[in-house]
Amino acid sequence: MKIMDLHCDTVSELLLRKTRGETVSLRENSLHLDLKRMRESGYSLQTFALFLDRQQKKPEDAYSEQLLLFKDEMEKNAAWIRPVFSYSDICENEERGYMSALLSVEEGAVTGGRPEVVSRLYQDGVRMMTLTWNYENELGYPNRLNAHPREGIWNQPDDRGLKAAGLEVLAAMEQDRMLVDVSHLSDGGFWDVVKHTRRPFLASHSNARAIASHVRNLTDEMIRALAERGGIIGLNYCVAFLEPGWQPGGDGGRLCHMAAHARHIVQAGGFECLGLGSDFDGIQEAPEMGDCAGINQLAEALSQNGFHESEIEKILGGNVRRFLRENL
Repeated sequence: MKIMDLHCDTVSELLLRKTRGETVSLRENSLHLDLKRMRESGYSLQTFALFLDRQQKKPEDAYSEQLLLFKDEMEKNAAWIRPVFSYSDICENEERGYMSALLSVEEGAVTGGRPEVVSRLYQDGVRMMTLTWNYENELGYPNRLNAHPREGIWNQPDDRGLKAAGLEVLAAMEQDRMLVDVSHLSDGGFWDVVKHTRRPFLASHSNARAIASHVRNLTDEMIRALAERGGIIGLNYCVAFLEPGWQPGGDGGRLCHMAAHARHIVQAGGFECLGLGSDFDGIQEAPEMGDCAGINQLAEALSQNGFHESEIEKILGGNVRRFLRENL
């Protein structure tokens, strides 16, 4: 079984540790994810997000620093993993025994609202981008109304759509075939993506709002719209998005809740629309499965909740492969 994951924040976490003076590397570390555990657990592809918090640092500066670190780690670990820019690169890596690294950006503010920046990101190797993170930016609004992302559980969705600059950047992404990621985007922004694009899009790390009523999750109507377009949803391991009524300080995301979200998403959108979007190293509470080495625990939980082996293989990697084959 070849594992493919649509989202992790390991690059930004590595950079944070390095700025604190710690000696850390992508090959082996104490974070949720490293290359050694990935290879031992059967990973074929991991999507690495360059995570940009605009209230901590200018997005363009954070982007440049993390891109440099990503490229440095790829060079140091070229015997283990190689960056990919097309689906054929993934196939070539598998044939040669390498894992694949797909590069994404988490926070469209890096564009400054300028559509021409999309082409520059693409030249850097970026193939996926969220239009927002947790703050309003030049493109649109995040999927919660409160001003600060640490203010507990967010229950009130934001119906405001994309701004004029957001629609221009969206059109540039569509033209350059950069994958549009609607995780973190407002409800109104989601429906603008549906309205103003034709290509499939994804929610790289989101769950089902019907199971846990967090606005970071997708409604059934959203799941169906994304699935009908041929898109994909990455199951997020963050406990706040998994467990109904969870409060900060509680236990990490449990496998039974992961299975419940998986079941609901495939019932709403079909088995082709669900993959993995762990959010490893971007979540505070460690999930019950621990880290990337615990992927077999998730497979077992899905099996115990009635998923057949062929369905589990689709969720753990096959559906992401299908989406990338058709769109990368």
